[in-house]
Amino acid sequence: MDQASFVGLRALGRGPALQVTWLYSHAIDEAVLAQFSERLAQGLLGRLLQRSPLPWGRHRWVANPAPGPVTWFHDPLPRQLLPDLRRKLLDLPVDPERGPGWRLAVQALEGGGCALTMLVSHTIADMEAASQAIVDAVAGRHVDHGFPAPSWRWSPLMLARDSVESLRALPAVSHALVALARRSRKGVARSNTRAGRRDSLEPAVDVPLVQVVIDAGACQQRASDLGVASNTLIMAFVARLAFRVGRVDPSGRVKLVLPVSDRHSGDRRGNALRSITVMADPDTCHNDPRALQRDLKAALASLIRNGDDLSPLFPLIPYVPLWLARRLEREALGADLPVGCSLVGELPPDVNRACSEAQLLQLSLLERYTELELERLGGLLFIGCYRVGKWLSCTVSGYMPGRVTTRAELLPFVGDALADTGLRGTIN
Repeated sequence: MDQASFVGLRALGRGPALQVTWLYSHAIDEAVLAQFSERLAQGLLGRLLQRSPLPWGRHRWVANPAPGPVTWFHDPLPRQLLPDLRRKLLDLPVDPERGPGWRLAVQALEGGGCALTMLVSHTIADMEAASQAIVDAVAGRHVDHGFPAPSWRWSPLMLARDSVESLRALPAVSHALVALARRSRKGVARSNTRAGRRDSLEPAVDVPLVQVVIDAGACQQRASDLGVASNTLIMAFVARLAFRVGRVDPSGRVKLVLPVSDRHSGDRRGNALRSITVMADPDTCHNDPRALQRDLKAALASLIRNGDDLSPLFPLIPYVPLWLARRLEREALGADLPVGCSLVGELPPDVNRACSEAQLLQLSLLERYTELELERLGGLLFIGCYRVGKWLSCTVSGYMPGRVTTRAELLPFVGDALADTGLRGTIN
């Protein structure tokens, strides 16, 4: 999965970064921030990817204990313009191979206070891995994950080791080819997918972001009244939002794609994720989301019993040329206007204590799309949901060409979808 993420990054010229933002009512002590940065480098984030010397070899993680760079934006920003910070962050690169793999940024706010942001290449860490790295850093806990020091790629030892490793992987590669043939017979592959290299001169689009903060107890009560779990109610909200912005398939249904964590104790993977897909009827979700809950449970049971569709193909990743990866972009993301819905769950309290207790925590994805790329993909809609204490937060990233291209255009759709599901919250 990590190598697949890296291949996609190099093929498309872009890749997602986790954006974690803490809002403080006071300025941050530079020494405290430096200590937090140094501690982050001692955990799961303290690594970079080193390519195999063989074109078809497996890449590996190597240690990178250097703290991430810190960028200071000293010109105070009005609090109501805080969403504009994402525009500045788009110009701060993170790269899992060349580095930095992660970085910090501090934006001063008018009237005092600041916003602290951490950007992490998604190849290096998914949300659970990043959360664990933050918790370890806040606790001052040094965890040795055993990443080797970088070495000369073309050393005889590495060539020999990767050659043996590639030979051992051949049975898995043959099984993956069989799985690929089965998928092709089912007509899953789409030969008319268009993709190309990005134009490096084309400006990036700041995909609109809206945050909704809901009382977790009130959400649970509303879900209980409807006879479903609170996660199902959030998915119903997502389905209604997709319906309102017009992100539905020809039959009027919403394709919800949910990542499912596969991380275990001591896991060193950057992306320990699988995924499930649930087709939701937004009309039914309006008043009775019980069918949606049944479909969600069935999809999770199928994942446990049969696995997902893409994992059997992972042994082929080292053999995929970049031009083919570009053509497969739509299939990797899921065609037919997918809607990403990441239900992170309750975060450990220390995640909100990067440099003391924060007023507000915001999690989202940041990716450098151009306008042409968003049009080719048919736009995007991604919702991340997480709980901090008694508050449930949903971050909505949405862009629909010709319909939703600004935050002002996205806001009313979010409010209407919230009302559709009987939820109340603060929309920022």
